[in-house]
Amino acid sequence: MQSIQVRRAPLLLALALYVAGVWAQFTNPRPMERAADKYFAMLLQSNFAGLEHAAAEARSKDLRIEDGQPVLAALYEGTAGCPCANSLTDELWQTRRQRLEAWTKQFPKSTTAHVALASFPVYYGWFARGNNYANSVSSDAWKSFEERVEQGRVALNSLEESDKHDEGWYAAMISVALAQHWPSERFDALYDEASRAHPKYLPIHFNAANYYAPQWYGSPRAYGRFVQRAMDLVGPPVDAELYARMNWSQSTNTMFLDGTADWTRMKSGFEQMVKGYPDPWNVNNFARFACLAHDWDTVNVLAKSIGETPVAMAWWSDARYYFRCRDMALEQVKMKGVVDRRGK
Repeated sequence: MQSIQVRRAPLLLALALYVAGVWAQFTNPRPMERAADKYFAMLLQSNFAGLEHAAAEARSKDLRIEDGQPVLAALYEGTAGCPCANSLTDELWQTRRQRLEAWTKQFPKSTTAHVALASFPVYYGWFARGNNYANSVSSDAWKSFEERVEQGRVALNSLEESDKHDEGWYAAMISVALAQHWPSERFDALYDEASRAHPKYLPIHFNAANYYAPQWYGSPRAYGRFVQRAMDLVGPPVDAELYARMNWSQSTNTMFLDGTADWTRMKSGFEQMVKGYPDPWNVNNFARFACLAHDWDTVNVLAKSIGETPVAMAWWSDARYYFRCRDMALEQVKMKGVVDRRGK
């Protein structure tokens, strides 16, 4: 009886994860995580043919998810793993590895499968490290992190040359370069090559931006220079949206006060973004940044779309911030109206 239960455990685990993944598609307000959960569920079901088809379509048609990010990025996050610590247990990470190995065996010529498997140790390393500040990470966690990232670097470099031109390969290798603190010249050379090969693949820019962020090896000024550099590389019309997304990814509550970001430029990027991808996640975050910038006219316009059902996660996981912001915006409009009437 015990052996039967042991054999059933992986099946029950996969079933539970599949159900959780399907449920997350309808409940998680973050489009990237919703999409990644869908591909993770396909991986757990060993639906490798489905993943191959999805990857081929994503590349050939440059498909985007609801918020405008690449479908291929969601597929890699759902299969290889996200570049961050998360709530998965070590057992689930091992299940992911087993499915990736099976995928490469079933499709031995698949670039997507090989890149995902080679990338896995990098993201598994982030799981060991966790999201805590560097000075609070234990020595054992640091050791596991460094060992796994190096395993990923070796695996990525061991792939066929054709695989090394893939979007996911570049994004993963940039994560390696960040984790191993490559010298800036070497890091910049990798980023330049990656961004010129795949200028619209957002994870390349997001991963590289961390290198110049204050919490890593940079400063607010260095980060600003990097954002401008990324915009120059991609060019119009993508550059405006990229400016908004990159400053969104490294945002602070004082970003418009201390000059870290320019609201006029960020607003232009958000307007372009929500025009093409009016997902509630984008709209709510646009409104939140407008609130930080005290752009009350924009808040009022966006509030008409949001109504009484804000995405709480976009508002520091507390919908009350949205309602306070909306009330402040309405009050500013009333005050402006009084001033205008007096002026006449």
